[in-house]
Parts: sequence; C-alpha cells; structure tokens
Amino acid sequence: MSTNVGLPVDKASVNGTSGNLALQIQNWSAAVARFKAWLDTMPDADLEIDPFSYTAEEVALLKSATNDMNTLAEVYRGLTDHTPASDMSVFVKRLAGV
Repeated sequence: MSTNVGLPVDKASVNGTSGNLALQIQNWSAAVARFKAWLDTMPDADLEIDPFSYTAEEVALLKSATNDMNTLAEVYRGLTDHTPASDMSVFVKRLAGV
C-alpha cells in the first residue's frame, strides 16, 4: 500500500518498526530488573533524605510502580506467571504523569 501523505507502509517500515519494538522491550526488561535491584538496596528512610528527599508517599509510589514494571518484565522473560490478570499500569501511569 502506498500513500502520498504520512508514514510510509511497506516491508522496510514494518521491519523497522517491529525490530525497534523488539529491541526496546529487550532493553526495557533488562533495565527494569537493574533498577529494581538497586532500589531494593535502598531503605525507605534513605530515599526520604538528601540527595533524594522523597516523601513517604512518593517512596511507596516509586516502589509499587517499580514492582509492577518488574513483574511485567518477568512475565515477558518467562520467569513468572501473572494470574489472575491485573492492571499493572495504575502506579506506572502516576510515575509518567498520566
């Protein structure tokens, strides 16, 4: 299919999009695991003082969102099952400002 306006849709663009998405999820799932491993070493109290200065509520949000993202990454990598289904975007959306 060819168009004169907008993004081209052909084999090369489909390959580029699918390849980029595959790389993004590979990189994302590894980055989430690394970030969670670091965050797990941080006591809440340390996150509530300089240089972070998070509130207790912000620490809870950060840790909840990171746990949800890590669960999603583990499901992707086949490391865990996630049943029953749940909306793991609730806390993540708050981190993203949505």
